[in-house]
Amino acid sequence: MDADITPELLQTIDILEGLEALLDQSPRDDIAAILGEAWLKVSATLPADLQAATQEDAGAEGLRRYLRVKAFFNNPMENPIRSDELEAYYHNRIPIDEQTAEFLFPEEEP
Repeated sequence: MDADITPELLQTIDILEGLEALLDQSPRDDIAAILGEAWLKVSATLPADLQAATQEDAGAEGLRRYLRVKAFFNNPMENPIRSDELEAYYHNRIPIDEQTAEFLFPEEEP
């Protein structure tokens, strides 16, 4: 495992995944908005490279995929990945749609 990948970081990604699951189950828009805000605040605590990865492949799954690819490139012999994982990583770096972008990266008010 890469030295930058700490148990705290993995736990934070687990929390984001839990928030995503709750968002999917949200019975009302106001509850979804609260959960979305929590997701944004938690993701803002991630290191800069992971925040950038979130912009390219938003969500816990994308963050985990990024960590696997990062570990592979740091030490391919100890951290091999399958070709389909690498393909999925590059495939998911395509731009996200405008509505998702507005939710994930709200413009900060002055």
